[in-house]
Amino acid sequence: MWKNRLERIIISIIIFFSLVIQANAQSGVSAPYSAFGLGYLNQNNNARNMSMGGIGIGTRDYFTINIKNPASYSAFDTTSFVFEGAVAGNYLSLKSNDFNEGASTASLSHLLFGFPVTKWWKSSIGLVPFSTVGYDVNSTQNKEYIGNILYSYEGSGGISRFYWGNAIQPLKNLSIGFNMSYLFGTIDKSQNITFPDSAYRINSKINNQVSVGDLYFDFGIQYFKELKKNLKLVVGGTYHPKLNINAKRTYYARSYLGSVSGVEFFKDTIAYFKDDKGKITIPEGYGIGFSLAKTDNWLVGFDYQFNKWKSYQSFDISDSLVNSHNFSAGGQLVPDYKSTSYLNRIDYRLGVKYSMSYLQLRDTRINGFGITFGVGLPLRSLAVRGSRSKINLGVEIGRRGTLDNDLIQENYIKVYLGVSIYERWFIKRRYN
Repeated sequence: MWKNRLERIIISIIIFFSLVIQANAQSGVSAPYSAFGLGYLNQNNNARNMSMGGIGIGTRDYFTINIKNPASYSAFDTTSFVFEGAVAGNYLSLKSNDFNEGASTASLSHLLFGFPVTKWWKSSIGLVPFSTVGYDVNSTQNKEYIGNILYSYEGSGGISRFYWGNAIQPLKNLSIGFNMSYLFGTIDKSQNITFPDSAYRINSKINNQVSVGDLYFDFGIQYFKELKKNLKLVVGGTYHPKLNINAKRTYYARSYLGSVSGVEFFKDTIAYFKDDKGKITIPEGYGIGFSLAKTDNWLVGFDYQFNKWKSYQSFDISDSLVNSHNFSAGGQLVPDYKSTSYLNRIDYRLGVKYSMSYLQLRDTRINGFGITFGVGLPLRSLAVRGSRSKINLGVEIGRRGTLDNDLIQENYIKVYLGVSIYERWFIKRRYN
C-alpha cells in the first residue's frame, strides 16, 4: 500500500515537472516597470493562499506549505509528507496615451516540499522565483538641429530562490521559524541610442549584466489559540534583515555608426568591466498578519508588509526607489467538508490586494490593485484517510500603474494551476 502511494506521488511529480518544462519555454514577464531595481518581486506562496489575496503571515495548517511565514512549518504532523507545485500563466495589456498592446507568458510559480524531521522539528525545502525582469521599450525624441533620437531599452532574466526552512514550537501556542535561502540568477539589461535621420551620427550601446549568488534569510513567528471549539485564531509576524549580497557585473559601452540586418558595426569601446565584483543591498522589511478560522469550514485573514526599498543599492547605485507597502485580505469557504457531494467539499476562495510599490516615476507613485479567486478540487474521496490532496486553480485580475504624466498602465490576468499532495508516509503498520 505504501509503495502504491509512493508510485502515485512520483507519477504526479513527473507530470508536474513536464508542465513546468513546457511553461518555461515561454517563461518570464513582459512589462516595462520591471526595468527598475531587481525587477518584479514575486510575492510567493502556495496557490491556495495566492487565491486569497496572497495572505499567509497569519495562516497555518498541516496539509499546505506556507513559505510566507516559516513559523507555519511547525503545523506539519509527524506522519506526513506534503508536496506543492504550480505553474502560472500571465496575460498583460500595456496601455499609454500613445499605444495599446498585449503579451502572454508562462512560468514556474513554485515547487515546495514539507516534512517532519522529529516530533519537535519540522522542515521545508523548495524553489521559487525571487524576481523577474522582461521588457522591450522604445521611445523617440525630436531635437532641433539633430532630428529624431531613438532610445531602446531591453531587459531579461531574474533571480531564483532555493530555500531550506525550519520551525519549532518552544511553547504550546507559539512557533518560531526561519528560511535560509540561496539567491542565484542573472539580469541582462541593454540601452541603445540611435539617430534614424542621420547616417553619419555615432550611435551608442550599453550592455549591463549582473549575476547574483549569495545567502538570504527571513524569520517568522506565530501565536495560535483555539478560542472555542473548532474556532482558531493565528497571529503572525515576519522579518528579514538588511543584507548585502555578492554580485558580479559585466559592463560594456560601445559606439557604432550603423547596422545591417540588426548587426551593429562597432567603432570604439567606451567602457568595459568584466566580472566586476560588488554588492546588492536588499533592504530590511517586516510584516504582520492574522487569520480566524472555523475548522474545515471557513477562514478569513489579513496581511500587511513594509519594505525599506529607499535604502536599496546595486553597485553603489540606488535607482531612486522608495519604501513599499503591501496589503492583502482574503478568505476561504468549504460548504461541508464531510459531505458526499463533491461540490460541497470544494474549497472556494476569494481575496483582494493593494500595493504601493517601490517605484515613484515623474513624481507619481506606481500602485497596484488586484482581485483574486480560486478553488481547491479534492483529488480523492474523504473516505480515503481524510485525503487533503487537491488540484488548485486560481485567478488574479489586477492593474498596475497609471496613465497620468505619460506613464504606462498595466492590466493583467494571472492564472495558477497547481497540485498539492498530502500523504501519510511515516506510519508503522501492524498489518499488511
